[in-house]
Amino acid sequence: TFADGPFSFSVAVSAGARVGSNGLVFEAIRDVNPILYINTGDFFYADIDENKIDRFRDQLRRALTRPAQAALYEAGPIAYIWDDHDYGPDNSDRTSPARDAARAAYREIVPHYELPAGQNDGAIYQAFTIGRVRFLLTDMRSEREPPTTDGTARSMLGARQKAWLKEELLSASKTYPVIVWVSSVPWIAEPNPEGDSWNAFPEERQELADFIADNEIDSIVMIGGDAHMVAIDDGSNSDYATGGGAAFPLLQAAALDRRGSAKGGPYSEGAYPGSGQFGLLTVDDDGGESIAITLQGLNWTGAEIVSYGFELPAPSP
Repeated sequence: TFADGPFSFSVAVSAGARVGSNGLVFEAIRDVNPILYINTGDFFYADIDENKIDRFRDQLRRALTRPAQAALYEAGPIAYIWDDHDYGPDNSDRTSPARDAARAAYREIVPHYELPAGQNDGAIYQAFTIGRVRFLLTDMRSEREPPTTDGTARSMLGARQKAWLKEELLSASKTYPVIVWVSSVPWIAEPNPEGDSWNAFPEERQELADFIADNEIDSIVMIGGDAHMVAIDDGSNSDYATGGGAAFPLLQAAALDRRGSAKGGPYSEGAYPGSGQFGLLTVDDDGGESIAITLQGLNWTGAEIVSYGFELPAPSP
């Protein structure tokens, strides 16, 4: 539970760790003393391909008991949303044979906020608030439709989660000066039916962008993982609305200790593939008429790789 009203804080974010990882990057994250650490997926690269909950229990407990990881999780709260390698096999979707076990293990072991899909089953999307910032975590895997052969449009979110996301975006835009949308996969990329990020769902991406533009929601910041890099866009390349009007800044942050790789783009501030990396979102809110946001990419030594700052209007409470 976080304080309400104006105050300043930082949130660390990253993704992509080996099974049993004990890297120095976890110490670097702890050293910046974030109010929250968000893991945006690939918490472990187990690629579980069978409906056995004990396999997920074992992997989660192994990660939680590694010294460097344990020290980070004991230092403060964590919010976690999975991607493919910690939900099922590589590039997995709702047809994953591990789907039921993954959902059950998450509900049993992972601390989480209220799950609108229910406590018995369903996707693991959720929302919470820190100060005057609303955070929306979306499940990009367990409702994702598999590839089709006839070229028909697919959904990554599923109807129920998408309706929830639209409702949350609209409601939050009327209440909070900043909305942080957590997407485990990259948003910016050229359409590709064989892709694994939003590029494989261009129709749904455009639908959401049109919703953002039509409702004049201009307070979104996106953070995500999957791609083994840190990258920042200032909004120059993120607008997929039919007539424009849905640009927002975003931060991609990974990999904790996996090999570096690049996905998507272009990114206005560049993309920096590598291992031992994480991101930092810093909110400076003194209760004035604007909130300053800084997006940073850092490495395992704490050195800055890339940074971008901007302000969003914030009516006085």
